[in-house]
Amino acid sequence: MKWSDINGSYLSVKRSITQRLRGDDRETPPKNKSSVRTLQIPLPLIRILAEHKERQRELGRFNEDSRICGGERSLRDTTIQRRNELYARLSGLKVIRVHDFRHSHVSALANEGINIQEIAPRLGHSRIEITWNTYSHLYPREEERAVDILNKIV
Repeated sequence: MKWSDINGSYLSVKRSITQRLRGDDRETPPKNKSSVRTLQIPLPLIRILAEHKERQRELGRFNEDSRICGGERSLRDTTIQRRNELYARLSGLKVIRVHDFRHSHVSALANEGINIQEIAPRLGHSRIEITWNTYSHLYPREEERAVDILNKIV
C-alpha cells in the first residue's frame, strides 16, 4: 500500500505486489475484481498511521507515492515474518504466520456479532459463500438463542 491509497479514514486496496529476488518487484491489479475495494480504517490504526507518516516526514522520507511500509520498495515478506516472530517473542505471545492476522481480524469481528455480509467485502471475497466456507466455525450455533426467542412468543 502507498500513502496515496489512504483518503481520510478510508483505504483503497487496488494493487498486488509480486516480490522478485532480482530486479524490481512487479505491481499488478489484484487477482480478481472483488479484491479491489475501499475499507474504512479503525481509529487506532488511523492514529498509528498518522504517527508513522509524521516520523517519515521528520526523516525526509515521506512521499505520497512511497509505500507505507518500506519506502520506495515494499518490505520483503521475509523481513515482515522475522519482525513478527521477534515482536511476538519479546511480548511473550505465540508466534503466528502473518496470514493468520487475517483470520484474527475475521475472528474479532465475528465474535462481536458482525454479519458475514459485512466481513466478506473486507476480505475481498466475491461471494459470502467463500467467507462462510472458511470462517463458519467462528459463528456460534444459535439454536438455543432461536428457541429462546420463540419461547417468548405468547
